[in-house]
Amino acid sequence: MKSIFLFLLLFITISARSQLQKNTGDIFLRQNTDTNISSCDKCNFYTIVLKSGTPDSIIKRISLIAIRKIEDRIYIVDSGEFSKSSFANKNYDKHFLKNNNWKLSPVAMELKNNSAKKVNNYRFTIAVRDTKFISNITDIDPGIQKQILIFPSQQLLSVFSSYKKIEKLFLDRDEVISIDVNLKSPKEELAFQGFDLSANKINTVHGNYPAMNGAGQHVSIKENFYDTTDVDLHGRLENSPLASKIITNHANFIATIIAGAGNSIYYAKGAAWGASISSSSFELVLPDADSYYKHYNITVQNHSYGTDIDNTYGINAVAFDKSANNDPDLLHVFSSGNSGTSASAAGVYSGITGFANLTGNFKMAKNVMLVGAVDSFGNAEPLSSKGPAYDGRIKPEIVAFQKNGTSESAALVSGTALLLQQYYKSRNNISLPSALAKAIIINTADDINTPGPDYATGFGNLNAIKAMDLITGNTILSGVAVQGRTQIFPLSIPPNIARLKVTLTWNDTAASAFAPAALINDLDLSVVNISTGFSWKPWVLSSYPNKDSLNALPVRKRDSLNNEEQVTIDNPLQGNYQVRVNGFSLAAGPQKYFAVYTMDTANIFRWYRPVKGDFLEGGKSGLLRWENTYSQNGNIEFSYASTNSWNPVASNVDLNKRFFEWITPDTIAPVIFRMKIGSTFIYSDTFLITKLLSPKAGYVCDDKILVYWEKLPDISKYLVYILGDKYMEPYQQVSDTSIVINRNVLLNNYIAVSPILNSGIIAPKSYAFDYTLQGAGCYINAFLADGNNNTANLTLSLGTTLGVDSISFEKLSGGGFVTIYGIK
Repeated sequence: MKSIFLFLLLFITISARSQLQKNTGDIFLRQNTDTNISSCDKCNFYTIVLKSGTPDSIIKRISLIAIRKIEDRIYIVDSGEFSKSSFANKNYDKHFLKNNNWKLSPVAMELKNNSAKKVNNYRFTIAVRDTKFISNITDIDPGIQKQILIFPSQQLLSVFSSYKKIEKLFLDRDEVISIDVNLKSPKEELAFQGFDLSANKINTVHGNYPAMNGAGQHVSIKENFYDTTDVDLHGRLENSPLASKIITNHANFIATIIAGAGNSIYYAKGAAWGASISSSSFELVLPDADSYYKHYNITVQNHSYGTDIDNTYGINAVAFDKSANNDPDLLHVFSSGNSGTSASAAGVYSGITGFANLTGNFKMAKNVMLVGAVDSFGNAEPLSSKGPAYDGRIKPEIVAFQKNGTSESAALVSGTALLLQQYYKSRNNISLPSALAKAIIINTADDINTPGPDYATGFGNLNAIKAMDLITGNTILSGVAVQGRTQIFPLSIPPNIARLKVTLTWNDTAASAFAPAALINDLDLSVVNISTGFSWKPWVLSSYPNKDSLNALPVRKRDSLNNEEQVTIDNPLQGNYQVRVNGFSLAAGPQKYFAVYTMDTANIFRWYRPVKGDFLEGGKSGLLRWENTYSQNGNIEFSYASTNSWNPVASNVDLNKRFFEWITPDTIAPVIFRMKIGSTFIYSDTFLITKLLSPKAGYVCDDKILVYWEKLPDISKYLVYILGDKYMEPYQQVSDTSIVINRNVLLNNYIAVSPILNSGIIAPKSYAFDYTLQGAGCYINAFLADGNNNTANLTLSLGTTLGVDSISFEKLSGGGFVTIYGIK
């Protein structure tokens, strides 16, 4: 009886969704077509309604030439293009359009019907067949010329105007095929200081892959402009003609997370701290020209902004999907938004609070990576915008740590992508395709929240070190799918494997604007045990517009919505398997794809923090992090590296929590941890407990400056740094707590100091300070006289007494100065 109930539930869900689509098509036909018109010589567009039983080959051909797909059986086509294709009349009915309202997005249609708003100016995006007709438009209305931006290669126009004028000048033009509008300008999606690279194991990449820092990679940050004097971006900024004229702290913070050098302080070191950075304004919310990405060698563009919740596959989404296909190595990374507790006001998911609240139709694109947010411990953030996409696809694909907004999460993924690109190219001498980068990031993410994918955290929490390790292991498959054929890849699974995970991705052909479903080429992934014949299909979430359905756990079935599919098998039997990729329905022809896999071993524990290069500040709270597949609890101990004496930290620790908060000893010393699990010990890398110095300028004279700092216990040597072409560079080692520096050796104004342990280990640098901004003069910082009747109080402030033999206060008296007070 239980199996019958499940079958009926599935049947009701599918039937209900099909009915929703059917109603959409019927409503469109009633509102936009005229059955009384039997022929129309001057009609340039008409509606094709496919008859029942139309062969799949005909449906695919029509879907490729269609300007817009209303639903699976209804298309709008160009009359000339359709006539050339010679489709048999028996396969379709033709309906002539009585108006051009079909060109309008749902948001633009709402604007048309709002008499108050239709006269206000908004940013419209218009898709056209060519841009040559613009000269005719400007002849009719010369004033519009200044409001039009033309993108010939993308066949797009961006127009800042009122709907009333857009309708008058563009709606009925044959060259125009769709019109969309942004009612709100893009806005930054919050980010504040306090990012943590260890939350997504980026610190472990820095420790285990020290040569990988993003050098040679180029990232574009699409939003407002950053302050180019930022010391953490010094020497790696590229001039861009597309940069905004508005400078914001948000832009600097995003740039720092992605590629900050850590010049100012250790926690300002970004994921790809060697990468070059450029800026592009987000005013138009469109991809930049293909030539821009190529000219500046940009392989990642970060988009930490949003507009309104918009559940349509709009012109912007189409443009980003085309951009990804035009440049297969370019990865667009978007923040999901900070509207996770809101509900969409339109679309099939209208009114469902907590779902389908992604901020912008451009985030409905298929070939980009959308990033949601989790806290430092991997818990889903309520305000992080959630999927599904307008057509039920899994969004966001991935999540990452944030302090206060998904902007930060996207930046961490962008920085990680740069590291992956650099590493892949160093090993293979070719660029990392964006579809493969997505597969690697998705497959190596830590499954959190609920088992399998979900609409809050996608496929899981970014794990940068596992992503790098996948490239090291080269567990990568690729091919070209062909209609109706299955490609087979042999896979041998050894004993003691806790989980096999396989992910398939491809950059899909862009659908037409406002299509009811975005997927064009449909591939299928499966994994088969050769000896038993058992087959595992990918995990698929319910896309039915009901909160209970959207919260339901995924089930194994064929995926007909997403261009990312994932199969997992827990505790697979040792033996020979096959990864199979089938070209189920390839409307756009053969499809390039990538598949990757990982195998997690049972009873594995791995330290993620601390690792080589990490440190904790003495006397403060610090997080320890690890990966674990053991079923027992463990005991944590630490030892100073110079001894073999182990001190307890915590016992009976729940290893599945994967973190522990530790109050560090108030000292400076190299330390090592170990985790005891049963009779097994797992040791961390040696790391440092340290203190940060606070150097200051003692005096700033024309030729020299004096810098001094406090003395630390048991430290007899210090290393002074000055800012070089890009990074803080060692200048001089001293045995004192001060140094005099000739100003002619300083290329810049920033200075920092590190303590050197007696073992020779160099501790982290202090905060890098600009010595010209400390208020220090040439010995004398200030000299004040406070007069009162016949007396005066004299106050002298010195930056230092170093080298000072005596101080004399003198008063002008008669023809000269006389000493009134002296200090030896």
